[in-house]
Amino acid sequence: MAYVGLAHPVIAVYEERDGVVSYKNGTRFGKAVKYEISPNYEDVSDYQDINETDPAEEIRSADITLEISEMSEHSEGVMFGYEINADETIANQNNRASPIGLGIVTREVIAGATSYVAYWIHKVLFREEGQTHETKGDAITYITPSVKGTATPDYNGNWRTKKRFTSKAEADAWIDEKAGI
Repeated sequence: MAYVGLAHPVIAVYEERDGVVSYKNGTRFGKAVKYEISPNYEDVSDYQDINETDPAEEIRSADITLEISEMSEHSEGVMFGYEINADETIANQNNRASPIGLGIVTREVIAGATSYVAYWIHKVLFREEGQTHETKGDAITYITPSVKGTATPDYNGNWRTKKRFTSKAEADAWIDEKAGI
């Protein structure tokens, strides 16, 4: 198996109402450069008596790092709660990020057959990483924006949904539907 591509990420505002999870204001942003997800598990073993254990683990959270080619002002508003006024973005100490849904599509090649794998991360809280800028020296250095977040299970206990498609258009349509686009 070889993953050979990564498409535009999609984000949408996460909502939980009366036990129902939904998403709104979905948007595509930038081109994905790199996507990393690292699940964290918690030991929830049930100790029946002093000599007997029933080992078990469950997902506690997942660390997500996303490098992208660009981040629009609209995306900063959705992801970090920043105030957007026409041509300026205002980051205030009182801004609070809201959970979002995150969609990613990867291209996969197995034994010469190409498929597209769509991932929907149900509930992620992102934080902005620091910024780096530098002047052009002897060689051109490309720097891409990066955001980090923590995914947690949603109201129903789901944290990730994965689905395989034969075309990118089908995978994109599935992600768009999840995001309410």
